[in-house]
Amino acid sequence: MKTYKTPQIRNIAFVGHSGTGKTTLAEALLHIAGAIDKPGSVEKGTTQSDYDPEETKRQISINSSLLPIEFEDIKINILDCPGSRDFVGEIKNSVRCAETALVLVDATVGVETGTEFAHAFADDYHIPQAFFVNKMDKERANFAAAVASIDEAFEDVHTIPVVLPIGEGTEFKGVVDLLEMKAIYDPAGKRTVEDIPEDLADTAKEARKKLVEAAAEGNDELTEKFLMEEDLSNEEVILGLRQDMEAGRFCPVLCGSAIQEIGLTALENFFRDECPPPNERKGFLAYVNGKLDETELKPLDTDAPFSAYVFKTVNDEYVGRLSFFKVVTGKATGDCMIKNLRTGSTDRVGHVFTERGKQQISVEHISTGGIGAFAKLESVHTGDTITDPKAPAVVYEPTHLPSPSVHVAVHVKNKADEDKVGMGLHRILECDPTLSLERDPLLHQTVLSGMGDTHLEIVQSRLEGSIKSKIDFQEPRIQYRETIGKPGEGQGKFKKQTGGRGQYGDCWVRLKPVPRGEGFKFAWKIVGGVIPTNFQSSVEKGLRQSLDRGIIAGYPVIDIAAECYDGSYHAVDSSDMAFQVAASIAFKNVAQKCNPVLLEPINKVVIDVPDQYMGDVMGYVSGKRGRIGGNDQKGHKVRITADVPAAEMGTFSRDLRSMTQGRAMFESEFGHYEPVPPMILDKVIDEVRIDHHEEAH
Repeated sequence: MKTYKTPQIRNIAFVGHSGTGKTTLAEALLHIAGAIDKPGSVEKGTTQSDYDPEETKRQISINSSLLPIEFEDIKINILDCPGSRDFVGEIKNSVRCAETALVLVDATVGVETGTEFAHAFADDYHIPQAFFVNKMDKERANFAAAVASIDEAFEDVHTIPVVLPIGEGTEFKGVVDLLEMKAIYDPAGKRTVEDIPEDLADTAKEARKKLVEAAAEGNDELTEKFLMEEDLSNEEVILGLRQDMEAGRFCPVLCGSAIQEIGLTALENFFRDECPPPNERKGFLAYVNGKLDETELKPLDTDAPFSAYVFKTVNDEYVGRLSFFKVVTGKATGDCMIKNLRTGSTDRVGHVFTERGKQQISVEHISTGGIGAFAKLESVHTGDTITDPKAPAVVYEPTHLPSPSVHVAVHVKNKADEDKVGMGLHRILECDPTLSLERDPLLHQTVLSGMGDTHLEIVQSRLEGSIKSKIDFQEPRIQYRETIGKPGEGQGKFKKQTGGRGQYGDCWVRLKPVPRGEGFKFAWKIVGGVIPTNFQSSVEKGLRQSLDRGIIAGYPVIDIAAECYDGSYHAVDSSDMAFQVAASIAFKNVAQKCNPVLLEPINKVVIDVPDQYMGDVMGYVSGKRGRIGGNDQKGHKVRITADVPAAEMGTFSRDLRSMTQGRAMFESEFGHYEPVPPMILDKVIDEVRIDHHEEAH
């Protein structure tokens, strides 16, 4: 593949709901460009982009794939993205590296959940958007209805068709190009151009008028010419539409059939003429000298020092670690040194290449704004900035990703496999920033967190495949805590005589609750030397050790103040160990009298949901012992904030998706601790005791 200058590059992310045909469209474009002999099939697992075993098994895209094609004098980097929000990291990182988001819509269904997410993700990074109404050859396909669903779903979107379908359903055979005002018939890339059919002539004329009016709207010179009723040339209409799309005033709409390869000629022309190259878009926000520079950096020319943002990493079983990057300044070349600004480490890279699915294609260099990959950069992770070692230390801001919302405890059936599981999880986490792993030493469990059930199922399958052994994902145990409800005081005395030197420690302790979040406080109130000061740390240590053992259910005790105010000692038999034991006895004696309380973690939950589901969701949250904090309306959506007990969050993600047809998004994080309600306290304690018994065995 030859090299291309920045103005010749088009980076386009294919996004939309699962099943709208993103991968099939990419295959069709690869085919008509001559990059592959025939299009692959999602159902048969033969596509260029869905080559992962999990993708072929599930017949969905899990990873975003780079699929470059050459069209006339431009290079189109297609980023084929997953449709499920479970893979939000793949989608957002890829969208961020594109200059255009092509949002696919099913002509038989209209806007779906994934359409809404895709539009929102592109909005987050101010990426120009266009819509492609796919599957126009299917029964019940309706172009006008699909466009209307886009207008209805998105208040900030103003659609403008740039093509019209010639026929629909089984009668679909081509499109009217409203820029050229010609009919294009191009099944399987066999292109013929004819006059517009008579029955569409008036409709096309009216649509062309609206297109020209939209093109003139954002350009003063074109507006004046339009108002003077002067004709706009095709070049002027293209310029106006391009400016409209980049400014977000209008979203062009095209249509076609990816499976039949109809409507793709107009789509390729659209990529060439209307989609901006990297040098016409803003760059990435960057940290300069450790501070975020609010002025977005524009890509510089290819003579500037090399710097790039790593938006994806893959562990390939044959090639090793692959680091996919977008060049922000300079150009990427092979056989050079690069520096990772996160770690400060430098590495020598071999070849620079682009990738088509899993096929590596060596290139001389990747120009500014282009997308490529390096191999075997073991220290480089997704979100890193890599540069020429001599380049200024400008760190590009990592992509903002939501917090994981679904949690499982990893249970290894064969203890001998624990090390292999740990290494396998580490390799998976290196490539997926939306996963997190936490080891809880108190509950003796490793908790894996991800974006959804499917996300974690795929991790489980990959992990089992790598270690050749079965593992279980279970409901995590809840991290309860304990405290006291009222003050109390009492003695702890330890006396042991076994011949020779004995053990003696005696201390009187007061306990009292403190406000939530203040932790443990210790005060030494001994006067008159009844206990020597050198035993102060021993008493404190004994009390702290007692906190870890709990009072009623074996969970750590929090938010408690203790003071040692009296006691006695023996000149020979007293020791550090004796006073540690005495302090722990005192804690046990006193805490039982202080109205011990079991605390449960309460999560802060933020839910974004279409307003028609607001009542159902609020009722569901209340049924989960949640407290609604408020709700804010924004367009057709409502943001609900609530406090929900962590013990009630087990099926929260699954239930929320079910009741909202997958259209709700939520984030959850630990907020604070509250007492377990009296009506479920006995049940919780019984469950806790069962868990502790299972741990012991």
